[in-house]
Amino acid sequence: AAGLAGLPDVRGRAVVELGAGPGLPGLVCGRLGASEVALTDRAELVPLMARNVALNGLEATCRSEALDWDQASESPLAAARRSEAGLPPLGVLLAADVVYFEEQDPLVDALLALMAPRETTLVLAYRERTGADRSYLEQTILPKLDYSRLDFGSPDRGHCEIYVGRLVR
Repeated sequence: AAGLAGLPDVRGRAVVELGAGPGLPGLVCGRLGASEVALTDRAELVPLMARNVALNGLEATCRSEALDWDQASESPLAAARRSEAGLPPLGVLLAADVVYFEEQDPLVDALLALMAPRETTLVLAYRERTGADRSYLEQTILPKLDYSRLDFGSPDRGHCEIYVGRLVR
């Protein structure tokens, strides 16, 4: 539980994992009591995510779906669509290991489409690969957020930064 200090409580909240891959962070949120979890990634990864949901017995809470970041504003998950449908804003948006090269405008577009300003909490896990991706994070993504930074790491496993924040616009 000590590792959870500084991270948002997901109990009873709607969660989306962006670029989920196998979906581990989203599945953990399902186990921790999120009201609903959408694991999203490219279409070819949906079967893997669905299999992991089933293996963990989380079908009642978690679902797997394709999400093209370029089309995120048109998705049912988008903040505007949620409010038009009378649904509460997304509670938590997970984005683990999604900043891996510079100039990822579709990622920024997806963040802006899915997050309700000052309401949705973003949990963005970042591991530096190049100076260019670091610059992109610091110059393009972080200025849009009111955030805190958590640092995790060990000599044998490396370093990971976790940014927890909300849109300021």
